[in-house]
Amino acid sequence: MSAEEKEAESENENDDDDEGERIKRIVDAGDLEQLAEIVLNGEGGSLVGLKSQEPEIQAFLNNVPSYMEKIHRVHDAARDGGLLALQQALDRRKFAIAKNDISPNGSTPLHVAVLFGHTDIVRYLASRFPETMTITDNDGRTALHYAATIKDNGHFYNMLLQLGANPKVLDKLGHSAEFYLDKDKAKNILNYTELLNIFGAEELENQLLNDQGQAQPVSFQANPIFKTEQGKYLANSLADPLIKALTEIANKRPKDPVAYLTNYLQHFMGDRKPMTEVQVHSGSSKASTSSTSTLALAKSNASSNPRLASTRNGPGPTNADLIELDSRSLAEEEDAEGALAVQHMEERDEHGQSMLHFACARSHRRGALYTLIEESGIDITYRDELYRTARDVSLQANQPNNAAEIDRYVLSQAVIGNVEPFEQLALQGYDHILDIEDENGQSIIDVVQSRQHEALGEFLTNLRALEETREELHQMIRENNMERVMELTDVANAKWLVKTKNYYGRTALHIAVLKESEEVVQRLVKICPEALKIPDNLDRTVLHYAMGTNALETVSRILIQNGAKRTAKDLKGRQPSYYFINKADILRLQEEEEESR
Repeated sequence: MSAEEKEAESENENDDDDEGERIKRIVDAGDLEQLAEIVLNGEGGSLVGLKSQEPEIQAFLNNVPSYMEKIHRVHDAARDGGLLALQQALDRRKFAIAKNDISPNGSTPLHVAVLFGHTDIVRYLASRFPETMTITDNDGRTALHYAATIKDNGHFYNMLLQLGANPKVLDKLGHSAEFYLDKDKAKNILNYTELLNIFGAEELENQLLNDQGQAQPVSFQANPIFKTEQGKYLANSLADPLIKALTEIANKRPKDPVAYLTNYLQHFMGDRKPMTEVQVHSGSSKASTSSTSTLALAKSNASSNPRLASTRNGPGPTNADLIELDSRSLAEEEDAEGALAVQHMEERDEHGQSMLHFACARSHRRGALYTLIEESGIDITYRDELYRTARDVSLQANQPNNAAEIDRYVLSQAVIGNVEPFEQLALQGYDHILDIEDENGQSIIDVVQSRQHEALGEFLTNLRALEETREELHQMIRENNMERVMELTDVANAKWLVKTKNYYGRTALHIAVLKESEEVVQRLVKICPEALKIPDNLDRTVLHYAMGTNALETVSRILIQNGAKRTAKDLKGRQPSYYFINKADILRLQEEEEESR
């Protein structure tokens, strides 16, 4: 060994000794925050085997291998695309930004999910844990920097922008994510192939790009402009009249199409009612410093929105609108189900947001939000069109105290001990039940067991397995594995599996209709005909979905024969027949299901 090599080896040993001394000082000082930082930076191995005289510090050190194993599972799931596995491992919020030695260069789970093209995980992490979009790797790059290098027509880049990522953050070379969008200019600095090489997955490049390409059929939704906030505004405000007008022009073929289009749009302007601005739809809000009553504030927001006011003033029907209600519709609205549907439509705006979503975007005094939920009876499981519950909006608006208030409400239900509220939360796909802890760090299951609520304790203990079975059933439907679908639904609780919703607010039957699988639809309808009336996050039933698919004739016949209502309205006031002409929304949902495979 040369003198230079001996000197370098000696320096490394000295560095290791210095690092060991530093960690020992942190342990001796009882600095839990710095110890947690070491684990989150992927260096938890240096804490294994260490001892402390402080019981609290020793308890933390004893748990380090468990923390490391869970962080490892989070990174594994982000790479493999297992959303449920990721959710199960994420029992602590900090794990969403934790680093691990299986993901090189200090990458977080979001970096990994972007790189390996898992849309559902990217959307989940970025919307549920907005801080993941700000964490950088060892080169100072956010997940948005990674997304900019991918040749996917801006799919992941625009998704992260929509969810609040900052394109101006500079890496250690002084380049923003926007810089890497010019792939020819940036190819010698950073490119997608190089990133995959770092992860030892260069052979997957073509496969990953092909998968992402397949998820983007030619439609106005595939244009990157419609993934920005401005584009979303254009799509929401202009798509319907333009599509209707162009459809009519294509059918009638007038001599002067431009003049016909002008007249049509003028007629549309005359018929429609004025639009009202929605305040929370973008998901961003300035925190209010006032501690005004939450209930009053939420009602004030609601009254400014036509869909949250006590009287629904949706846009009136036009000559190109939906098929009119049949003679049964008025009678149907008077029955219990009709009343419930009307209640749901009055509680939320057309973007799926309730007054709780509005309230959660602002700060309030302690206990105010809890009182709002208790007094109003609002459903905390409601998801908006971005699949966010009110709790998710709290975190996205940087109001963690509001999320804690919602958790406190759920915990109060656990203290009471009734199983029914938790059955409803589980059926609606609410995914923050088992990770709730009380002020002493006790899990919700421990709280229930300490109060000897045996029935609820048993339900919560079995809930994780039920969720796993639900996710497997949904996956088998996506893969059209009829044999496995038959096995999974040939059980005593098959109805529950068919009725329960996932993170997207969809049941197994919704997914079967989107996959246009006639055989699976038949099977699920036979097991649970009630699923025909269960709406998704925007109150669309399976018949709404069926009308926008290519299997319209066969699937809708099955649904209608078994009791699906042709007059059911979604949150935008649209009956199923609307989607026969305007298929864009349903095509987008089919793309999402394809991406989830």
